[in-house]
Amino acid sequence: MATTQKSEDNVINVINTARLILLAGIVLVLLITIIAIVPAGHVGVLNTFGVVSEYELQSGLHFKLPWQEVVLFSIKTNELKETADTPSDEGLTVTLEVSILYRIDGTKAGEIFKTVGTNYEQVIIEPTFRSIVRGVTAEYDAKSIYTSQREIVASKIADQLRPKLKERGILIESVLLRSVTLPAQVRNSIERKLVADQEAQQMDFVLAKEQKEADRKVIEAKGIAEAQVIIDKSLTPQYLSWYWISHLADYNAVTYIPVGSNGMPLFKDVDSIEETGRIDAQ
Repeated sequence: MATTQKSEDNVINVINTARLILLAGIVLVLLITIIAIVPAGHVGVLNTFGVVSEYELQSGLHFKLPWQEVVLFSIKTNELKETADTPSDEGLTVTLEVSILYRIDGTKAGEIFKTVGTNYEQVIIEPTFRSIVRGVTAEYDAKSIYTSQREIVASKIADQLRPKLKERGILIESVLLRSVTLPAQVRNSIERKLVADQEAQQMDFVLAKEQKEADRKVIEAKGIAEAQVIIDKSLTPQYLSWYWISHLADYNAVTYIPVGSNGMPLFKDVDSIEETGRIDAQ
């Protein structure tokens, strides 16, 4: 009897344990179905059998009914890469590679879900972009799009894209023109022209430099000529005699010889010889 009672107790314990495990499983499933976690940088849209709530769930922990679905929308900055073949002003086909930086307006995520769904890039952004980019590039020639007007073209696309997408709940931050591809013949022609322009600019720089040097030499020559005129006017006989005498001391080989009244060197008393007609012994 004791053995039978013990066996019955074991069976009861197993059944109770199984019940507890089942209950815990049910509770866990219920918790999973009634708790919604919205990650950072997202908003949640509550969908109840096709009926979308009028408010968005912010990031964090939320409770919901088990049959309700929470659809997540990222409100972070997203990048959409697009490639478009568009016409230029002269009718050439230009291939643009573009990055569109955008984000979802968190307050309009519900409206986007109701009217478009989650594939808003394909339904809204891409068609709108392709419509606008063709009109913008048609205003510029291929060379300008390829060279100097690239940033202006990108800015113009962004300016026209913003108001159209903002009303749909999509905010455009910027449009980046990553690459412009022209037909090979046109591209080679433009590149040759750019090289020629650079060489011409370099030559203009060299010529300007040479012209400045020539102007400097002319000014220098004029200064020298004017200085010579001034010097020539100042070189009188009296000045030259004074200059010569005042600089005799600078030369060691010069011997100073006194001169008499008649201009002859006074090695002897020349003046007395002229007066007496004889030379006295010294």
